[in-house]
Amino acid sequence: MQTKPQFGIDAPGVVRNLALLGSASLLACAACLWFGWTAPAISFAWAGGSMLLSALWMLYSSRYGKPRALRNLLAGLALKGDESLLDVGCGRGMLLLQAARQLPRGRVTGLDLRSTHDQSGNAAAVTERNAALAGVGERCAIDSGDMRAMPYPDGSFDVVVSSLAIHNLPNAAERERALAEIVRVLKPGGQIALLDFIHTAEYLARLRRAGLSALQRSAPDLRMFPPTRIVQGRKPAPTAA
Repeated sequence: MQTKPQFGIDAPGVVRNLALLGSASLLACAACLWFGWTAPAISFAWAGGSMLLSALWMLYSSRYGKPRALRNLLAGLALKGDESLLDVGCGRGMLLLQAARQLPRGRVTGLDLRSTHDQSGNAAAVTERNAALAGVGERCAIDSGDMRAMPYPDGSFDVVVSSLAIHNLPNAAERERALAEIVRVLKPGGQIALLDFIHTAEYLARLRRAGLSALQRSAPDLRMFPPTRIVQGRKPAPTAA
């Protein structure tokens, strides 16, 4: 019987393919050595070793590197404990539940379209079970929806976060729609923190055009593969008349 939250593996198809191709390359290397073909054996050895190492690093990232990176993201927000927080692309809830533990007087909402291509076992029922097992279910709302057209009124949340989700959109125009929605549902004075391994310079530029302040992009976090960065900013509060 499951007694602890389980968060699955990120990009399980990529991990599987790297492991299979890496193993096949090493088998090809062994065959080349059998026939005395040294040059192709070296090439297959490098390719196979690199792919297997990448697969292992991705597994390490999902199990160990990602939780540490998400703790770093939340630490940078300096939460007071009573905020309303939205996790865009929440998956099975690793970031969502870490945030809920830091918001004993607040409430967290997770939004996801539920793709098992991006995370193994990704389903709303799994996220809800993880929240219950973590003891924060009463403070979590789990919604299904598209980050490009969120089902929330303007200014609904004090904080909006996202981890390894926005890059899954097919092009820059779609990512811009998602970022515009993130800014829309954020309260004036609220904070944004987005963790991803690509397009982070694009996120930073788009948020700057939207008028966010205190914008920053972190150095690459090598605990994850591929290495990730955090883009953070604050939506300006209205000025007094």
